[in-house]
Amino acid sequence: MKDQLKPKNSSLYFAFSVLIISIGFILTMFYRPYVYKNKINDFGFADTIGSLVSVVGFCFFIWSFKAYSNKEKNRQIILATIIYAFVWELFGYLNIYGTFDFKDIIAGVISGIITFILKELIDSKNKI
Repeated sequence: MKDQLKPKNSSLYFAFSVLIISIGFILTMFYRPYVYKNKINDFGFADTIGSLVSVVGFCFFIWSFKAYSNKEKNRQIILATIIYAFVWELFGYLNIYGTFDFKDIIAGVISGIITFILKELIDSKNKI
């Protein structure tokens, strides 16, 4: 019974979430200030790092603790994408929290798409 609660790929999901969030944090701490200081046009990448890693990091972290069906994971990806890409930016638009940036909406949607692709790759290779 206990094995059914923990996903087959829990260690992989957890490691991947820590890796992607760490990469996002490091890029935010070092790459973003470097780009701003040197006025480098990186096509908005420095501005959207957090949004690019948000859905991936969150979903993989959640999946590391409990087994979910493919359908449940897809729903979680959609929900996380809506929250990180649209609701979060709406808060900025309404001056509730943060700042609004249309590029972050696009990056949040891309993060959701990347999450779906990575989930499919991992799950197909490990036949959950």
